[in-house]
Amino acid sequence: MSSSLVQTAVPIVAYCASSITMTLVNKLVLSSFQYHMVFFMLAVQAFGSVALMVLANRLGLNVKYRAMNMPDAKTWFPVACSQALMLYTGGKALEYLNVPLFTVFKNLTIIAVAYGEKWVFSAAVTTLMLASFGLMVLSSIVGAWNDLTFNGWGYFWMSFNCLASAIFVIHMRKVIKQVSFKDFDTVYFNNLLTLPLYVVLSVIQEDWSGFLFYYSDNAHNAELRSFIYGMIISGVAAFAISYCSPWCLRTTSSTTYSMIGALNKLPIAIFAMMWFPDPVSAGGVLAVLLGFGAGLVYTHAKNVQKRDVPQGSQVLPPPIAMDRLDERAHPDNSK
Repeated sequence: MSSSLVQTAVPIVAYCASSITMTLVNKLVLSSFQYHMVFFMLAVQAFGSVALMVLANRLGLNVKYRAMNMPDAKTWFPVACSQALMLYTGGKALEYLNVPLFTVFKNLTIIAVAYGEKWVFSAAVTTLMLASFGLMVLSSIVGAWNDLTFNGWGYFWMSFNCLASAIFVIHMRKVIKQVSFKDFDTVYFNNLLTLPLYVVLSVIQEDWSGFLFYYSDNAHNAELRSFIYGMIISGVAAFAISYCSPWCLRTTSSTTYSMIGALNKLPIAIFAMMWFPDPVSAGGVLAVLLGFGAGLVYTHAKNVQKRDVPQGSQVLPPPIAMDRLDERAHPDNSK
């Protein structure tokens, strides 16, 4: 095996592994324990991302980011808040929905972003994109129709998350030109600005007294250890996503990167079906496959549009930017 092939394959595998780990651990932390601490989990992920980014920078691991400064912080804070809303609503949706269904419905965000960008940036929506949107809607209908554990709150939070995700992506793409953020700048500012917000909201909104009382009982020591391990892995995975996304993008291409994001949905759904005890139906599997196909068609449509439009024209964002809770909202700066 040639060294160039290895240099390309390693970041792809690392990105896929960190993405799968992030999604599955998030689902575990948010649905498998007595207390579902969404804000606390997001705080741990934000802290893990910032701490490990600083460490990686000092170790010379090609993690470079702009130092925090007041002008950029003021400009970027509304974007960071919209990301916090997106991640929180995504966490709540993942708490109630199984992972395959979550990935299917997350595709609807792409449609919301597409028409949001058409309105804000006059971006084109091609016939091939419309075909992918049709598949996304169909997969969502099939998924809901075959949902064996229907939960109204899950669909409420999923709808809220699709809207919040679209607002975040469009707002970020509008503001990022003002601050000229690249690679890790966005990740660093997003996590550092939202970390205090997550901590405060966790203290105010989440039941810490009940949490501490419940886990003070020695009978729950094993569950507490699992919870702590899950939180630690979640924080490390958040940094891994932040590191592997630009690494994968730099060593491949934006086209390959987008395609990997679309292809990665299938192993995430398969691993979730194997790992979690949620019931699996033939209709649910069909919904995942339709959503998987829709992602491939949309990625191809986006790449065709990028190739055909004049240089400097607006194109719709790749699905990688808003595809899953686990992505930590890393922008594609390749365009």
